[in-house]
Amino acid sequence: RQWSHLRQQVLERDHYLCAYCKVQGVITPAKTVDHVVPIEFDETLKADIDNLAVICSKCHRLKTDWEQLTYGTGQGNELQRQVDEITDVSTINVLMNGGTQHD
Repeated sequence: RQWSHLRQQVLERDHYLCAYCKVQGVITPAKTVDHVVPIEFDETLKADIDNLAVICSKCHRLKTDWEQLTYGTGQGNELQRQVDEITDVSTINVLMNGGTQHD
């Protein structure tokens, strides 16, 4: 019940548009809500609305692949605990599309 309420709040907040496409100036309708920092990596952010964003299926696939490489999430992988959490959608978008992070 808590998840469906949070999910609805995020969908409405993000106007049913993919947050990852939006930072590229592209408008993509979407209905999936994703954890920006995967809960497998940081379970304390599971119900944090600021850690949730609407994501389209294309971006979700790219982000899942990126998370597996970066955080070590996913079945059969080993979590990389020494990695810093990246909470910025714009930064994640660059990285999941093959860019590099600039400090």
